[in-house]
Amino acid sequence: MKLKSISRRVYRAILTVSVVSMIAMVMTVLLVNEDLEHTMLDVEFAQERDFILMNNTGEDVLVWETPNLVVVFVPSGKPRPAVLPPVFQGLPDNYSAEITQGSETYLVAVNTVETGLLYVAKNITHFENREALFEIALIIMTLVIVAFSLLLAVLSSRRIVRPLKLLSERISRIPVGPNMPRMETDYFDAELHSIAVTFNRFLDELESYVRREQSLVNLASHELRTPIAVMSGALDILELRDQLTPNDRATLKRVRSACDEMRDNVNILLTLARRESTAQTQGVFDVRSGLLQVIDDLKISHHAGDRVTLDARFPMTVHADPVMVRMLLRNLIQNAIQHTKSDIRVTISEGLIEIEDQGAGLTADQKSILLGERKIAHDESTLNGLGLYIVTLITERLGWQLNIGQTDNKGARIRLIPGRSDRGRKT
Repeated sequence: MKLKSISRRVYRAILTVSVVSMIAMVMTVLLVNEDLEHTMLDVEFAQERDFILMNNTGEDVLVWETPNLVVVFVPSGKPRPAVLPPVFQGLPDNYSAEITQGSETYLVAVNTVETGLLYVAKNITHFENREALFEIALIIMTLVIVAFSLLLAVLSSRRIVRPLKLLSERISRIPVGPNMPRMETDYFDAELHSIAVTFNRFLDELESYVRREQSLVNLASHELRTPIAVMSGALDILELRDQLTPNDRATLKRVRSACDEMRDNVNILLTLARRESTAQTQGVFDVRSGLLQVIDDLKISHHAGDRVTLDARFPMTVHADPVMVRMLLRNLIQNAIQHTKSDIRVTISEGLIEIEDQGAGLTADQKSILLGERKIAHDESTLNGLGLYIVTLITERLGWQLNIGQTDNKGARIRLIPGRSDRGRKT
C-alpha cells in the first residue's frame, strides 16, 4: 500500500479551499459588476428616451446624431428615412442589443411607441473600456491570491504537521527493551497530549505483559525440565539394574535418545522464547547424517515409511548449534509429511538444502509465517502455526536464508541456505 503524506494532504486541502473560494468570489464579482452596469445603462437609456419623446411634438421625422447619442424618431404614418444612420441600418423593429462599429460600442434599441417608431443608440465605449480594465485588475488580483494561497498552504501544512513529526520522532527514538523510557507529554495540542499519554499507558501495559510472559517462561522452564530429568534418572536406574534383555536394551536406548532430544529441544525452545542473546553452542554438524537420523525418527513417529528420500549430491557440514539445526530440519520435513500424502524429496546441493513435496503447496498464511511477515494467532494449530513459526525463529537465530518456491507439480519447495561462515565441505 502506498503511503500518503499528511503534510501533502493538508497542503492540498488548504489550496483547494483557497482556489474554490477565489473562483466563487471572482464569478460573483463579475456577475454583480455586469448586472450593475446593465442596470445603470438601462436607467440612463430610459431617461433619455423619455426626454426625447416629451420634447418632440412635431410631425416630422427627427434625426439627431452626437458622439455619444444617436436618435431617429419616425412619427406614426410617416415613411422611414431612405438613409438611416449606420448604427441603425438593417435592424428590425422592437430590437435591443449591443452593436460594435469599429472601435465604438453602442447600446441600441428600436421600440414602437404610441406616437411612432423610436431609434436610440447610446455610445457605451467608455463603459466597455472600464470593464476591460476591471477584468485585467481582477486577473492580476486572482494571480496574487493564487500565489498567496500556495504560500499559505505550504506554511500551514508544515506548521500543522510539525508537531506530528515531532511525535513520530520521539516514538521512533524509544529503544525497545525491558525498561522503555516514557514519552514527553509537553504538548500544547490536546490531541497530541492525549496520544502521548495513551502511548505511555500502552508501554506500561506492554512491559507488564512482557514481565508476565517472562514469568511464564521461567515457570515453564522448571515444569518442563523436571519431568525430563525424572525420566532420565529412571532410565539411569534401569541401566544400573542390568536386568534387561537385549531387545529391551535396544528399546531403552531409543527411549534414552528421545529423552535427550526432548531435553535439547526444550532448551532450544526456551532460548528462542526468551530471545536470549547469549552465544549459541557451536559444533560441526554433518547435514547428511543429521537428515538420515531425522528421517529414521519420522518413519517411526509419523509413519512416514519410504515417502522421504534423501539425495546427497554434495557432502556438507555446518558450524552451528547441532540441536537447533536438527530441530529446523525436523520441523520442515514433518510439516511436509503431515500436509501431503505423496513422496518428499530432500536434496543436499552445493551450498543449500532443498525440501520438495508433491502436495498443493503452501498457503498464503503459511508463507507469511515462514517469511516472518505474520505471527501465529491464538486459534491456529501447532501444525499450521507453531511449527512454521519455530522454523522462522531458528533460521533467524542461525542467520540462514530461507526461500519458498514451487515445484513443477505445484508442490512446495523450501530452500535453506546456510551462512557462508557456517558452511563447510566434508573432506
